[in-house]
Amino acid sequence: MSFTSRLGIGLTFGLLLSLSTPFIIPAISHNSRLATAQAQTQPTAFSDVPANYWARDYIAGLTKLNIISGFGDGTFRPNDPVTRAQFAAILRQAFLKSQPTTAQSFKDVPAGYWATDAIAASRSAGFLSGYPGNTFKPNDRILRVQALVSLANGLKYPTGNPQSLSNYKDAGTVPDYARPSTAAAAQANLVVSYPTPDQILPNRAASRAEVAAFVYQALVKAGRVDPIAMKPERRWQTTPITTIAAQASAVSLSRDGQRIAAIAGDNLFELKTQVWNTQTGALLKTFMAQEDYRIPFAVDISQDGTKVAFITSTLYTSDLQLTVQDVENGSLLLTKSLNPSENQFPKPNPNASTGRGVSGLAISPDGKQVITQVNLQVYGADTLYSRLDFRDIATGKVTQSINLLGVDDNNSVGFVVSPDGNLIASLSTDYRNNNIWNLGIVTRVTIWQRNKDNRFDYLTTLPISNDEQAVFNVAFTNSNLLNLTATSSLTELIAERPSETRLETWNPRTAERVSSTVLPMETCIKPSRVALSPDGTSYYSSSPIMQSPYDTYLSIGTEPNTETCSGDIKTGAFQKLPAQPFAYQAFEFSSDENYSAIATVSKFGSSDIQIFSKSQN
Repeated sequence: MSFTSRLGIGLTFGLLLSLSTPFIIPAISHNSRLATAQAQTQPTAFSDVPANYWARDYIAGLTKLNIISGFGDGTFRPNDPVTRAQFAAILRQAFLKSQPTTAQSFKDVPAGYWATDAIAASRSAGFLSGYPGNTFKPNDRILRVQALVSLANGLKYPTGNPQSLSNYKDAGTVPDYARPSTAAAAQANLVVSYPTPDQILPNRAASRAEVAAFVYQALVKAGRVDPIAMKPERRWQTTPITTIAAQASAVSLSRDGQRIAAIAGDNLFELKTQVWNTQTGALLKTFMAQEDYRIPFAVDISQDGTKVAFITSTLYTSDLQLTVQDVENGSLLLTKSLNPSENQFPKPNPNASTGRGVSGLAISPDGKQVITQVNLQVYGADTLYSRLDFRDIATGKVTQSINLLGVDDNNSVGFVVSPDGNLIASLSTDYRNNNIWNLGIVTRVTIWQRNKDNRFDYLTTLPISNDEQAVFNVAFTNSNLLNLTATSSLTELIAERPSETRLETWNPRTAERVSSTVLPMETCIKPSRVALSPDGTSYYSSSPIMQSPYDTYLSIGTEPNTETCSGDIKTGAFQKLPAQPFAYQAFEFSSDENYSAIATVSKFGSSDIQIFSKSQN
C-alpha cells in the first residue's frame, strides 16, 4: 500500500482510533570495492537494476565488455558512490589494459594496495592526478565533475568551448579549473544526468550508474560501442482501461498491476477487503473480518498478487488484528492479535486519553513475511509504544522487532520498504513541537538495513530536519533511491497554499540529497496528495478547487470539484486534466510502472476505482 493510500486511512480513522497517519516502506548491503569483471559469463541482469531503470543499458553494455560487474548477491548497487581508486580500476578496464604502470607512486597508495596498478596506469595516461604532497586519496569519493574532467583529459579531447555549458541550469557551479574539460565532455555527449538532463550536478559524488553512463558514452565517442537507442516516450493514458464500481479508502496493486486489493464499502460498517482483476474488473475474492464488529482499515497485496494482508479494529476498543489470506483459494494463512501487552510500555497517566493504532502494513517483497507497525500514544503528546514487527507468514512467529522509540524521541508515523526488501525507512514527526494541524507530517526519516543474518540494523538518518521541512509521500524507487515531496513553510502548509512544493531524491545509504526539483505552481499540486512513481520520474496529484479556506475541512460528500494533474520530472511534461466532481481517496502506481489506480468518490454519490495504463507513443 502506498504512502498516499495510507494518508487517506489516517484522515478517516485518526480521530476514531487515535491513529497516527499511516505510511509504509524497505534495504541493501555495503562493499567498499567496485568489482571488475572476472569472466565472459558475467550476467547483465541485476536484481536492483529493473528493466525500466534509466541506466540499465549503460550498465549492461559495460558488463558485457567486462569493464564493470556486480556483486556476489546478484546486485549492482547503482546508487553507491565511487571512490577514486574504484574509478581508476574502471578506467583501466575500459581504456588502459596495455598501459604501463611505471608512473611515480603516491605516498598513500602502498605497493600492495588492490588498485595500485590501476592508479599508476591512470596517472601515466593523464586520466588522474594527485594532490599536494604527492597523495592520491584513494578512498575519497570522486565527484561527477572530476570523473568528466578525468575522461576528457585522459582521452585527449580538444579543449571545449565553455559557452557550451550554457545549456545547463547549474553551469555556474562548475569550478573554474574544470570548465574547459567539462565543456569538452559535454560536447562529446558524456554528460548524463537523470532525471534532470538540464543539470550537470558537478559537485555531487558520482554513483556507479552515473560512472557507467559516462564511460559508456566515452566508448561511443571512441567508436567502440553503438549509441544507446532512444526509447519512445511512454505516457499515461487519460482514459481508464477499467473502472471498478467500488468506494475504496485504500488500495494496493500487485507488482505487475494485474491485481488490486482495496478496503471498500458504502459506509463504515460495510467495509471489507476485496481483490479485483484490473484488466477485466472481475471481483476475484471478498475477505470478511473473522469476527463481527471488526472494521478493516489497512491493506497490502503481495508483489505476485497471491496473498493479501489486512488489519481490522473494533470500533470502540481499538482491538487490532492482523489477517493474511490466500487470494487464489481464500484460505486463511495467518491471524494474530497486534495489541501490545501492558508490560511493554510505561503506564500512562490514568486521566490521559490514549489510543493504539497501526501506522504501517506491508508484505515483504519475497512474500514470506508481513511487517506491521503498532503505536500506543497519549493523544497529542508522547508515544508510549512504537514497534516494527516482522512476522513469518508460514509460522506466525515474530522474527524481529524494532523498538522505534529507541532511535529518537519523535513520534513514529509509518514506514516504507525498498523493492528488494533490503532497506526500510521509518518515518516520524514531533507533535510536541508542532500543533494539531501537523498530524502526520514527517520531519525525520530513519534508514534501516538488512544484515547478513537477515535482520535489520540502524543505518542512518536523513538530515531533512536541518532544512525544517514538512515531508509527504515518501517512496522508494525501483533502484532503491528514496523520493519525497516537501514544503518548508508550516503556515502556508496549514492554509494548503504552500509557496513551493519540491520533489527530492535521496540516496538512503549515504544520506545525501541526489536532486531537488520544484514542481509546477498549479492548484492541483498539493504536497499531501502527490503520488510518486517507482521509476522516480512521474507523479500524480489531485486537490479540491478551493472556494474558501474552510473548503479544506468539508466532508467528502460535499467537497467541491477536484483538479488532477500528472507530470514527468525527466522531461518536464505536465498534463492538467479537467476538473471532476469527485474527491481523490487513494492513488497507487504498480511497481513495474505500467499501471496506476485511483479511488474516487463523487459528491453526487457515485464511487469507483479507475485503472490507467501507459501507452507507447
